[in-house]
Amino acid sequence: MRKAGLFLCGLALSLALPRPASAQAGIYMGLQGGLSLQKPSLEGVDFGTDTTFLYGLKAGVKLLMFAVEAQYFQAAHNLRPEDLAALDWDGRRVDYSFAGLSLKYLFSLVMVHPYLCLGYGYYEADIPSLDTDRKKGYNLGAGVELMLGPKFALAAEGRYHRVTFDAGGSDLKLGDFTLSAAIHFYF
Repeated sequence: MRKAGLFLCGLALSLALPRPASAQAGIYMGLQGGLSLQKPSLEGVDFGTDTTFLYGLKAGVKLLMFAVEAQYFQAAHNLRPEDLAALDWDGRRVDYSFAGLSLKYLFSLVMVHPYLCLGYGYYEADIPSLDTDRKKGYNLGAGVELMLGPKFALAAEGRYHRVTFDAGGSDLKLGDFTLSAAIHFYF
């Protein structure tokens, strides 16, 4: 009984310890999809939250417990003002996209890699018949990657984005929370 307990403790410890460095390196590309939950705000106008589908691409380099990832996603939201006085904003579509880089800090556990991430890049909002604007901004989040072999992984991630656009002479703030799932292919 004691030998079995020692064996199980040793097995649990070996699973919890980080993997060798060679097993934690790689270049990957992937596809992502998920939800974008946007809560816009404009001085004098209250909007409801709009949830829509997002889609995009990822590519990254992972070495030891760090990864640098290039990311692109796009989502199309509808502006829904809660005030009847802002009728000219009702139903306007916002084509919203992000292209940038993220630095990830990974906590490596054999097949599961939880991580924290900080990103920086370009956000673009296009409101047809009103304005298009591009701004730089930051985002932060957390996620987990599940390795299903040496060349394939599934990932899930949540990020918070905050950026302010010039929309027809007004400052339109887009607070956006994204939840996405991705498939990574390693080379």
